Amino acid sequence: MRTILFFLGSLVTVAIAAGVAPYPVPWRLAGGGLLLLLWAYGLAQAARGKLRPSSPVHLLPGHALLFLALGLVGAEAGRWAWLPVPVLTAALDLTDGHSLALPLYAILWLDLFALLHQVVALGRDLTGIPLLLWTVGVGAFATLYVVGGVRRRAKGVVR
Repeated sequence: MRTILFFLGSLVTVAIAAGVAPYPVPWRLAGGGLLLLLWAYGLAQAARGKLRPSSPVHLLPGHALLFLALGLVGAEAGRWAWLPVPVLTAALDLTDGHSLALPLYAILWLDLFALLHQVVALGRDLTGIPLLLWTVGVGAFATLYVVGGVRRRAKGVVR
């Protein structure tokens, strides 16, 4: 039941994010399409009983909201940087336990932190010292988070 609610809620979130994001229609279709492909992949994995609780597919609602947030703040570069996120998420889920999982994990999370940085920096119109402090803070936290995650995955703690 919990899985059904997750996928139903995710589908609603994807529809809202793709429907109201202030992007041109081709961008909304591309973003919504990628999110729907990730949704369908996760649903198929769940139907086969292969969707683990630690699967990155569970980040789907956050990916949809990030897509919406990037549009709301007008992050042009963020649109392009967001496009690989759903693909990297599915790839990370598929490669879990393989040597390719570690670089995919690092790339995905560093991209997500960079996108979050864009949303806040543009949304708050940061410049000068506040932008520098925000950038250093996000960079330091992202580095620690990714290094810790890679270490856990390399030791086999997270599967």
